[in-house]
Amino acid sequence: MAFEEQLVNGRYRLLGHLGRGAMSLVWRARDERLDRVVAVKQFLHEPGAGAEVCERAIREARLASRLRHPHAVAVYDVFEDAGSMYLVMEYVPARSLTELLVERGPLPRCDVVRLGRQLGAALAAAHGDWLLHRDVTPNNVLVSDDGTARITDFGVSRALGEHPAADEGVVVGTLPYLAPEVARGGEAGLPSDVYSLGATLYTALEGTPPFGTSDDPITLLRRITENQLTPPVHDGPLTAVLMRMLERDPAARPTMQEAVDLLAAVGRPAPPGPPRRSRLRRAAVTGAAACLTSISVAAGLTLADRPATTAAAPVEHPPTTVTADRTVRSTTTAAVPVPAHPSDGPARHPTAAEPSEPAEPLVAGGCTARYEVTNSWPGGAQAQVTVHNDRPTRLTGWTVTWVLPGGAGIRDLWNGTLTQRGSAVTVTDAGWNALVEPAGSATFGLNQELTAGAPAVPVLSCRTS
Repeated sequence: MAFEEQLVNGRYRLLGHLGRGAMSLVWRARDERLDRVVAVKQFLHEPGAGAEVCERAIREARLASRLRHPHAVAVYDVFEDAGSMYLVMEYVPARSLTELLVERGPLPRCDVVRLGRQLGAALAAAHGDWLLHRDVTPNNVLVSDDGTARITDFGVSRALGEHPAADEGVVVGTLPYLAPEVARGGEAGLPSDVYSLGATLYTALEGTPPFGTSDDPITLLRRITENQLTPPVHDGPLTAVLMRMLERDPAARPTMQEAVDLLAAVGRPAPPGPPRRSRLRRAAVTGAAACLTSISVAAGLTLADRPATTAAAPVEHPPTTVTADRTVRSTTTAAVPVPAHPSDGPARHPTAAEPSEPAEPLVAGGCTARYEVTNSWPGGAQAQVTVHNDRPTRLTGWTVTWVLPGGAGIRDLWNGTLTQRGSAVTVTDAGWNALVEPAGSATFGLNQELTAGAPAVPVLSCRTS
């Protein structure tokens, strides 16, 4: 049966369906007074619920109209016609993020970062006006063909300090993206939106929500409240930011604006312009990554490969310790070889026939570490370290140590905890990635600052606990 156009409120001509939700229909329409295309949301209701629907429509319009931002869908008007409530919104020729993920699968990291910065900026503006969205999900994100993202559907939003009676005793939001405090029946706050945006971006990057999906809402609620998060497949600075946004404790999460700033910093050391030819020699050059061209140098490393005994030259700064979700800027002094004993004379580097003595591990053997340079640019490089479990049992913690070559310093580190004294580097697990199954692996990454020369592959020691 062909669709027949109809005019509502004497002004908006409905041209066709755009979508349908549990409580509404969305139409593409023309505003004949202003001669522009708009989206019109028609609220559905059961007999006898008209007053409640009217209140909900007016409330959504009132709250959403407070937010004017290029990455939020604007609300123009609200009215009643023939017993139905309508909300007039900006028309955005776009698909929901859910539809995009179904079509393309997980998105490249650079696309996820761009989405996060855009959506986070709109939500930060809302938070600046003390407005909570309360239902940030891929369904409520519209993505245009040019990659522009907009947050929409403020149907369950509310202003801080406002407590509608209808919300009492009701968990508001979409289960896979609920913050733990909301899933436990607590009140939503600004950190809850941060969590839901983190869960949405996690889904875009990993292809599944942080706590998976389930047809049983009780099972899903238990996973969320018990923080049974699915370990992320991807590593890197973006994952570190998302894990901060997904902290179980609301107080430990960044604010929305801080999250935007963290996302903006992801990948910042990468050089602009066309890919540069690697200055590394004897390196295997890999293919281009989805978002930037990277040059990889792989080196398998074992516990038997140890450097000569070294001691760091004096530095004026105390040891630097950095957790997984923060970065460090430091300048280190090159390590100076010293004799193992004062009477031994000049330090000697071990040869293949004369291996150096291994450092005392927390547990002898058990893991190996592999250092790989994944990108380089003038004055810096990015690397990934893979920790492999060589034991027949699960690792419950790991530590990787090495000595920085002269002229090198660590600028950023993610997915691990860094302690640095001079040129001596120690990285331990970040807690959430401490457990490594037999034959499994965990990774962490870092950005280096180089004052001279090309990035070098250090010799690593791996210890278990």
